[in-house]
Amino acid sequence: MQKKSFESIEPEPTEKYKDKFTGDFIIKNVFEKNDSNEQEMYHVTFRNGCKTRPHIHASDQVLIATEGKGIVVFAKRIMIDPDDITKTEIEIEKSVMIEKGDVICIPFFILHWHGCRNENEDFTHIAIRKRTQLDNIWF
Repeated sequence: MQKKSFESIEPEPTEKYKDKFTGDFIIKNVFEKNDSNEQEMYHVTFRNGCKTRPHIHASDQVLIATEGKGIVVFAKRIMIDPDDITKTEIEIEKSVMIEKGDVICIPFFILHWHGCRNENEDFTHIAIRKRTQLDNIWF
């Protein structure tokens, strides 16, 4: 067991995650495997309107807004051509505005994305979810 501070954690290399975001971001991996076998925790700052790309997780994800104003968008994929599964569209089902102090739980296997609410604004959150054998699936 080890105490940590968000300020003292070194950011992850952005190259590792650049295809998962739409712009500029800082991501800090708070819990390495040797810190927790069960939970993952990230401190993420989205800059200048940045958002994640649409994705799903194999476990619930809790987001805790710590700075700025953000958005969480829930969506579903709709198959356009049953004979060609590559022809799909994403349809937004619900958008939730969040700001400092708000907490939201994103259920497992729900297509979603999150980040800044507006261009030229920053947003920061803590993301917590259970470690799973399955990787996140990004669209």
